[in-house]
Amino acid sequence: MKIITGIASTTHVDKHGDRFAKSALDGMARQIKEKFIPNLVEHDPKQQVGTVLYGEVFKLSDGEYALGVVTGFFENDDDRKMCESSKPNTLWARSKKHLDIDELLKMHENNGSKGHAKMPSNPTLADLLEMHLDSTQVLPDGRVYKIKRFIASTGDLSINVYAKDHEYEPHFHVISKQRSIDARFDLETLEVISMKTGKIKPNDVKKIQAFFKLRPDKLKFLKEEHERLNK
Repeated sequence: MKIITGIASTTHVDKHGDRFAKSALDGMARQIKEKFIPNLVEHDPKQQVGTVLYGEVFKLSDGEYALGVVTGFFENDDDRKMCESSKPNTLWARSKKHLDIDELLKMHENNGSKGHAKMPSNPTLADLLEMHLDSTQVLPDGRVYKIKRFIASTGDLSINVYAKDHEYEPHFHVISKQRSIDARFDLETLEVISMKTGKIKPNDVKKIQAFFKLRPDKLKFLKEEHERLNK
């Protein structure tokens, strides 16, 4: 089994506008010890590439907290059989030795301001882990609940696309940093479809439309990510 370590989440406000409380991180660490949590490609249970083996909450240099994780990526069928999803995690104690907190602190200080890169066409195991951590939310009961992909931001507005989000025609979400606005925009017309939360100002609608007009590369990326996450 290929072992990779990293920071799954912190108590900082992230680029999606979300913030985990330390108690939530503690809950995740407990759940990881209780049962195997799968790493999936594109939220597909048939494409499990590995499992989370160990998690530990530690303090960052700025006073916030982080959840460090040890993830194992399968290299053969024996690895898969040993780590069946939702079965008791019998490997967490022996996996703890792989988590180097000092190394994670250095990594966070060196890379904390950098966003996640777009998935390469031929992803490595490290790329898959990065996408998993960027795109999934682990609930306190250990379930991987949803995938969302950060596309870009303009001002205090964050542009995101969600997986398996079929309630409306193809769309993306525009969310304010204060979480008071969550608007659904049509993927093709860039017009507002509906409001999930709050009410978006006409000037903010124009701001989003102008952003994509000036950044066609971001619009292309948005459409590619929507297609990838909603196959």
